Amino acid sequence: MISEHIFNKRALHHARLNAMIRAMKTWKVCFSIFAILLVAQSGIFAFQFSPLEQEFSPSGANSTKTYTIVNDSDDSIAVEISVLTRDLDASGKEINNEAPAYFSIVPSKVIVKPQSSQIVRVQYRGPKTVPTEAAYRLRAEQITYTQGRVTEGQSMFNFLYVYTTSLYVSPVKSVVKVSVDKAVPVLTEDGIKKMSLTLSNTGSVHQLLNGVGIEVINATTRQSVVYEGEALGFVNGLNLLAGKTVNVQVAWPENMEFPKNLKDAEKSFTAKINYNK
Repeated sequence: MISEHIFNKRALHHARLNAMIRAMKTWKVCFSIFAILLVAQSGIFAFQFSPLEQEFSPSGANSTKTYTIVNDSDDSIAVEISVLTRDLDASGKEINNEAPAYFSIVPSKVIVKPQSSQIVRVQYRGPKTVPTEAAYRLRAEQITYTQGRVTEGQSMFNFLYVYTTSLYVSPVKSVVKVSVDKAVPVLTEDGIKKMSLTLSNTGSVHQLLNGVGIEVINATTRQSVVYEGEALGFVNGLNLLAGKTVNVQVAWPENMEFPKNLKDAEKSFTAKINYNK
C-alpha cells in the first residue's frame, strides 16, 4: 500500500509538471504571436521620407531643394524636420549638433493626413563661399500625435520612426585627395604589437572608402604588407568627410620584425591607399 501510494504521488507530480510545461509553451507561442501582431500594428504609423541624399549649392536655384513625406497609413501623423551638423572624431565616430541658423525649413513641423504626402522645402542660408564641402544631416522625426483622442487603453509601446539623410553643400571646386599620413608601429598597454595608420581627406569633398587597400612599406628593409577588408576595421566603408582625419590600429604584419626602438622607427614606414572611386 505504501509503495502504491508513493507511485500515485509521483505519477500525479509528473502529470502536473507536464501540464505546467505545456502551459509555458502555450504562453510562449501566445507571446510570440502578440509580439508579431504588435510589430505589424506599429507599421500602421510608418512613413516614407525622400530623397536620402542631396547636394546643395551655396547660392542660386540649387540652394533650395525639396523633400517628400509620404504617409501611407490610415492615421494622421506628425513629423518634425531639422538639420544637424556632421563631424567625425579620430575614431570615425560621427558627431552631430543642431544647425538651425544655416537652413530654412518650410514647414519644419507638419501633420500629414492619411494616405497623403507633404512637400518640404529646405533652403541653405549659410556662407556663400564654401571652399570645402560642408556636410549635414537632415532628420525627419515622427513625433507623438493623438489627434485629441483619449489614449487610455492604447499600447504602452510607441513606435516613432526617424529618417536621417545626408545633405552636402558643394564647394567652389571639387578636389579628391585621401592619403595615409602616418604608418607607425605601436605597442598597446596590453603589450600587443600594432600598426597605427592615420588617414586624412585633404580634398574638398567627402569620399566613400569602399574596397580599400592600404600598402605599408618598410623603407629600411623594403618589406611591405597590404591591409584590406576586415583587417582595416571601420576604415573600410567609411564616409571620410572633407578635411577630416581618422586613426585606426591594425594587426602587426607577421612578415615584418617589430622594431626595438619605436621612436626611431616612426620615420621608417610609408603607406599609400587605393579605393573604389
